[in-house]
Parts: sequence; structure tokens; C-alpha cells
Amino acid sequence: MDLFSILAGLALVLGAFMLFAGVMGILLTVVGVASALIFLKTRQIIVPRVTLFILNILEAPVRYMLWMFGIEEDVVSNLVIEVRNLLYTRSYNKTPYKDRAIFLPQCLRNPKCPAPLTPEGIKCMGCGRCGIGAIKDEAERLGTRVFIAPGSSLIKRMVKKYRPKAILGVGCHMEVNEGTAKMASYGLPVQGVVLDRDGCVDTRVNVLELLERIKSHSAYGRYHIEEDLEFQEKAVEISKLWGAGSATEVEIIEAVKKSEKGKW
Repeated sequence: MDLFSILAGLALVLGAFMLFAGVMGILLTVVGVASALIFLKTRQIIVPRVTLFILNILEAPVRYMLWMFGIEEDVVSNLVIEVRNLLYTRSYNKTPYKDRAIFLPQCLRNPKCPAPLTPEGIKCMGCGRCGIGAIKDEAERLGTRVFIAPGSSLIKRMVKKYRPKAILGVGCHMEVNEGTAKMASYGLPVQGVVLDRDGCVDTRVNVLELLERIKSHSAYGRYHIEEDLEFQEKAVEISKLWGAGSATEVEIIEAVKKSEKGKW
């Protein structure tokens, strides 16, 4: 067999492989888009592990196709975060409070925050200008470490230093997506909470959701904050520290009213 025949055979095999890969890529992208649309309409996640695999390898084309349909890119990030939360909820809840670590973004601080920057992140002084101090108190009362991170490098250093066995992260879509993916790659159960209002300064978080994930523990099944009026009231109080009349506060108050009427 001459060299030309060998090269022709290799080209044929390579062409067939590329065709197969292209067809599979298109099919998986369609599945990814379909999963995102189903999530958008029903909040249901179809085959979580398969969905996460597809979005991890084909996130860019899925985002592009959704953009062509006029759907915001954040839908994909939300789906990835929700899938990862779902996959790790059980193992996260089994982790004792004392073996968990929570990372809050520094942008949740009040613009006039007096807290200093230390080697372990922003050192909250509990001044009451925002709700970080109150959230930190609630978590530390359970034995969980809380860090206020000025950047992602702090997370890696604190994980290396304290060796937590589970991570709860708060941030914008990109930060939570990338951060939980990195921690999951270390073999750590993760949970992520996306900011209600992002940006670089004076952001907001859904206190109700955050407190629920902080307190969740398999010792008594999944914790549902709507069944705990005391914690609901605590969520309202903490939300008010970011300023009265916020959307989060209004939603919490409505949740409390519904729960009191037994209509949650």
C-alpha cells in the first residue's frame, strides 16, 4: 500500500469522525436548549447529571441558540447552578454545620462599611449597616465558618487552610457557577445562591433562600424555612438592614403572611 492510499484512508476516517462529532454536537446542543427551555417554563430539571454534562461542554452554543430565541443568557447559568445544587443537596445536608464554610461576596456590604480587609477576607464589625453581620451570626451560632471574600483567590486559600467538607457560595451568576464548579472538582458538596441584584457595589441577596440553605441538615430532613415562623421573622429583620422596602423584604413578608394562613 503506497503513502497516498494510507493518507486517503486516514482522511476518510478523520472525515467520518468529524461528521459524527458534528452531528452529536448538534444533537447535544438541541438537548441542552430543550432542557433550558423546560427549566425556564416549569423549573423542572430533566436528567440532572446528563444536563450538567451537556451544559459543561456545550454552554457557549446553547447560550447562542437561546439568544437567537430572545432568551437571556442567565437562564443557562441559573440552570447549571440549580442542577449542581440538586445533585449535591443530599451530601451537603449530611455534612455537619461545623464542617461547612460559607463565602459571601464583599459587594453585599454597605458602601460605607468600616470593616477592614484581613488575610482571611473582610472582617465584619457588626455595625448594622447591612445584613452580613446578622447572617454571619446565624451561621456561626450553628458552628459554620463564614468568610466575606474580596475575590476568588481567598476562597481557595481558606479551603486549603481550614479544609471544610462542604461549601455554600453566594455571588453573581458567573461567580457562583465558576466557584461551585471549582469546589465540586475538589470533591466538595456545594450549594450556590445567586444574588437578587448583582453588580460591584451594594448588591442584594434573597435572605429567605440563604438562611434555608444555611440551616438545611439531613438530621431532620430538608429544612423548610416556610415552616419556621421564627426564622421567617429573622429573615425579614435581616433584609431590613439593607434598607426598607426592598423586593426581597416584600417577598419575605408575603411568605410569612401566607404561611400564617396555611397557604404557603
